[in-house]
Amino acid sequence: MTDCRKVLGRMWEFLDGEIPQREAEEVRAHLVGCEHCNPQYKLQLRFLNALVRAHAAREVPRPEFVRRLREILGTIGSDLR
Repeated sequence: MTDCRKVLGRMWEFLDGEIPQREAEEVRAHLVGCEHCNPQYKLQLRFLNALVRAHAAREVPRPEFVRRLREILGTIGSDLR
């Protein structure tokens, strides 16, 4: 798999670790030496890392809030029946 089109077409699967090990090694080897694909890889990797950081920085609601919200929604749902 040294065709740039194929590598770029599978980039997200590669970044997500969803392609077989052998293919991943081929993609990795291609990215090291390809002036066309390597910048695309770096850009998509930066985007993915930023997305992960943004998601990880979110505040998780307290369990008491979630419990109370479920109670309220359950009451509303039973009123609609």
